[in-house]
Amino acid sequence: MRDLWVRKAREAARALSRRFGVTAPAHINIEAFAARLGATVTVGALEGAIAQLVRVGSDAHIIVSERITDACAVRFSIAHELGHLVLGHLSRPPSELCGGVRGRLGSEDERNFELEANAFAGELLMPSHLVQRWCEVSPVNMDIPWKIAREYNVSILASAIQFTALASERCAAVFSARREVVWTAASPTFARDIPRGKRIDPESVAWDFFTKGTLDDRAQPVPADAWFDTSVEVDIVEHSIASPQHGTVLSLLWIPERSAAQLF
Repeated sequence: MRDLWVRKAREAARALSRRFGVTAPAHINIEAFAARLGATVTVGALEGAIAQLVRVGSDAHIIVSERITDACAVRFSIAHELGHLVLGHLSRPPSELCGGVRGRLGSEDERNFELEANAFAGELLMPSHLVQRWCEVSPVNMDIPWKIAREYNVSILASAIQFTALASERCAAVFSARREVVWTAASPTFARDIPRGKRIDPESVAWDFFTKGTLDDRAQPVPADAWFDTSVEVDIVEHSIASPQHGTVLSLLWIPERSAAQLF
């Protein structure tokens, strides 16, 4: 059921892109989109949240924290709050929006409004009708997510998520911190579970960063069981990059067909 709501969020963003005539990256002016939707964007002091959507009477306001200086983060935050507005989330209790729900896992039948707003933002900033053709690639590595990030002025985290959502290859983006998985975004064909909280395996490339402070940021084979449960001795491909500033790793995993034949 959660997947259904996420798909609806993406469809709403696609409809908005069509309405605004987006046919090139230069057409994606998120502040202009907000204005056309009747939302005023301001920068100000916020406690805890990086952005917040509030309504005063019939007026909608998106407040972006003055602490956020990265342009990519600002654009995504505005798009995220527009997601709440367009998807009708303002009727929900404030505790369910841009708060603790962002990182909480619930049942698949339970809606996650933050997940929906993120999906909306990703699609609005990186329209599938423009980037889909880039995502039909093999082998899979970080090259295309980096290309999308640069072309569409988004973070590598956002572009990796959109890439996996659109890729037909079996791949997944895994974000980790403190030697454990924080979140996973997988392609529809990946069909393997990498749960939040899973400890990073010593045989993964990501492990090197958490133990040595550096890693080999090239795509390379690793045992499949370094990332998910399997008794099959076969390799997959891991391409990991690290952020020493934040102490995090983003790993793009790919299951080539030769390995998939043994795993599935």
